[in-house]
Amino acid sequence: MECLPMRDLTQPGSVLRPFPATEDVFAPGQESLARHLHPLVSIDLAAVRPQWSGWLHLLSPLEPCDGLVGQYTEDEFHAPLLRSNWIGFAVEDGRYRLLGDPRYFLLERSLEQTPAELHAERAELERHYEIENRAYQASRDYYHEHGRLVRLNRFGNGPSKDATPQQLVTQFGGVAESGYNWEETVEFPLEHGVGAGDNGEDVVWPLSPSGRRFEHVASVPGWHYRHTGADLIVLFYEPVEQLALLTFDWS
Repeated sequence: MECLPMRDLTQPGSVLRPFPATEDVFAPGQESLARHLHPLVSIDLAAVRPQWSGWLHLLSPLEPCDGLVGQYTEDEFHAPLLRSNWIGFAVEDGRYRLLGDPRYFLLERSLEQTPAELHAERAELERHYEIENRAYQASRDYYHEHGRLVRLNRFGNGPSKDATPQQLVTQFGGVAESGYNWEETVEFPLEHGVGAGDNGEDVVWPLSPSGRRFEHVASVPGWHYRHTGADLIVLFYEPVEQLALLTFDWS
């Protein structure tokens, strides 16, 4: 399936919901995940593929400062769909339940529970969380007031001088083309289709633990919404088991 034709992607229309509320994104008992994952935009699945229904959510992790999300906890708190650079969720009535232990995120543990060799990284990450939280709030507040998403200034505390509207998503539907570094950064089960796209492009599908393909839903750079972020956040969906999967491309 090629990328779907769509109206101006700087405007939500009826199929995108920018800055969704925490309670609309995370399943009951999972609301604390908003500390580690900023909700950027919700996507109407029926607009991606007519046979689908419900909503999925593009999220931006605050971790890392440098490197990969989940890189500090791989020996203890990883799972098949929760590993460095990959975050998986069960979709329950359009809301996410993490498929693993929240201690996957380094700051989910207290300082006392954090290994001594990670104390410096933890302190750096705490400062990073503060900066990115302020940036996210500034971006959200500007959007709610002006109805458009804009790049933030270099301090991340307000809009830049260039108020050109940013796209809420940069790709909506279609295929996740191969060739990006999220394919190779961390070992993950993938299926490659050479020339399998409608336009003859190569395609890559992440696979669920039962071997089902995840299909691409939408992508966006994390820095469209914040001071910093991944160069591309990629959201996939497996409709049979109702699983959502995020991965991240870094240049």
